[in-house]
Amino acid sequence: MYKKVHYLPIRYDDMDNNANNPTSAVVKQFMKITETSEVFLYGGAAIDRYINHDAKIMDYDIAIADPAQYAKAINRLRSLGFEVSNPRVAHNLSTVAKHPDYGVFDLACMDIEKNGIYNLEKFYIHFSPDYPDGKAVDKYHTVRALREGRVEIANDPDQEPAYHLLRRFTVLAGKYNLSLARDGINKKTIDIIERRLQETLLTKENEHDRVRCLSRFLGAVLRAKDHSRYLREIGRTGLMRFAYPEINNLLVDRNFTECQEVKECKTKFNLVQLMFDKTQNKDALIDEIGLLAKREADREEPRLLNKIKAAINSPASTKRLERLLCPVFAYIQNKGNHKS
Repeated sequence: MYKKVHYLPIRYDDMDNNANNPTSAVVKQFMKITETSEVFLYGGAAIDRYINHDAKIMDYDIAIADPAQYAKAINRLRSLGFEVSNPRVAHNLSTVAKHPDYGVFDLACMDIEKNGIYNLEKFYIHFSPDYPDGKAVDKYHTVRALREGRVEIANDPDQEPAYHLLRRFTVLAGKYNLSLARDGINKKTIDIIERRLQETLLTKENEHDRVRCLSRFLGAVLRAKDHSRYLREIGRTGLMRFAYPEINNLLVDRNFTECQEVKECKTKFNLVQLMFDKTQNKDALIDEIGLLAKREADREEPRLLNKIKAAINSPASTKRLERLLCPVFAYIQNKGNHKS
């Protein structure tokens, strides 16, 4: 960790969203309409536009530390006609608010210093009466690390759930085209993630972590500049084999990673359909992709969720039936033995 705080000059250009305003103007407008006095912009809207003035801004990750101001902001957005999702509790309280004129805001009630796991997630911009145009804070040298393609775990990895480490890593790797060579610049990080995954049993307690990890991985594939390269390199790390062995089998199969359809995929629906078409073990893949049926409905494409549910409910092969029923029979037999 770095103790020294580096304050950087802010560079903002026109946004690529409906408002078509500088990012700083969007945040200041948000503060005005929600009557908040202090917010922190983090994530892609903060760092991407800082290092590349042509970066596309999809949404604005905004943290509000004070719970009262957070609740007030949510109520104000609803009163102004924003489509506001129900708040969720993960590591913090989060809500997504959308408006065709103002844009998309992913709002979190949290201490900004606790955001993120990796060095590339730690950059943020502080807006307040003292810093009306924003003050960039780069404690973990995020700008330099991005230019080097270096991703490091900033927190104690033994205190982070394994599938949180994997989820965020796959997203960053896809977004920033990071090198995933096992002996390359990110070897230490990959080795740590592998160790944590090996230490983590697959249980109901971490099932939702695996659901979120899978969902974000599929999104990362589509966001990567070169889908084939990204899939190949994730496959070579071997990290996906711990929770999704059949998906990992696809990642090391050139008939899948190199096919033209992969390169042209635009949606998760198309990607999952292609995975079903290319897998050598459709039953196993249904079991793994089926995790997405447990994803919150407003977080996934309805068409994709319908397809997954249809696949789950389709007639199972003999092998899949045996795999599904053996635990049931074992449980019944065990109960009978206890009675006797």
